[in-house]
Amino acid sequence: MKNVLRTLIYDGQVSLTIADTTEIVREGMRCHHLTENSAIILGKAISAMSFMSACLKEATGEISLSIKSEEGEIAVSGNRQLFMRGFIENTALLANEKEYFGDNSSLTIIRDDGYNRPFVGACAVPENADVDGAFEEYFRISEQLPTRIYTVVKMNGTECIFAGVIALQPLPFAEEEVLNKVAKLSLERLLNAVKSEGITACAEKNFGQDKTVWEERSAKYKCNCSRRYLTRVLVSLGEEQMRKIIQEDGAVRVHCHYCNTDYEFTDEDADLLFKA
Repeated sequence: MKNVLRTLIYDGQVSLTIADTTEIVREGMRCHHLTENSAIILGKAISAMSFMSACLKEATGEISLSIKSEEGEIAVSGNRQLFMRGFIENTALLANEKEYFGDNSSLTIIRDDGYNRPFVGACAVPENADVDGAFEEYFRISEQLPTRIYTVVKMNGTECIFAGVIALQPLPFAEEEVLNKVAKLSLERLLNAVKSEGITACAEKNFGQDKTVWEERSAKYKCNCSRRYLTRVLVSLGEEQMRKIIQEDGAVRVHCHYCNTDYEFTDEDADLLFKA
């Protein structure tokens, strides 16, 4: 299913991204057994990062997020293929999202556009900010891009009934009249339209269709860990070190925070990896 749309609106003066991230958030909830409030906070972060992943230009592009606060850490990663994954450290979170960010909270983005020169940007999270406010502050401070971003995760108890993101970024040559239009748009209304009509109908009804830039793509929750990938890591670790860990701990145990999966490697695995 195509659930991410990128286009230009207002005569090509504003970049628009809309995404229905419901299934992504549901899979994240399933992996991490989240409470309602922690699902909302992680879901909104993953939704915002789905927008940022869609902006990557090269096929090998990757981007990662770390939000650190007194309540713990949120981490999200995505790539140009729109494979998203994330975790929230405090899954028993009871506070709402504005209470999540206390004093000294920070947001860090590492973006690799495929040129082997990662860009690192960071900002302090404003006091009493929500997830959207944290991302808008990041774009203002670290990338100097005026950005309006709105995310939503609607819950019915422990079930996510809808999640999505809409982001608007005026281009440098945008006229004052256009900037005023962007400032007045109800992003909540637009995401409600996405919930009832879908991303394509919402964009066409509200902004028309710009044939020069109209990109619809599929995003999903997918972790890049696997037993096969980890065996390659263990080979690089070396047989001596692997055998030593197995002798001391009974096995080499690896836990992936992103998909909440445990892997175990024993002497039998070492025999297969390092057989003559």
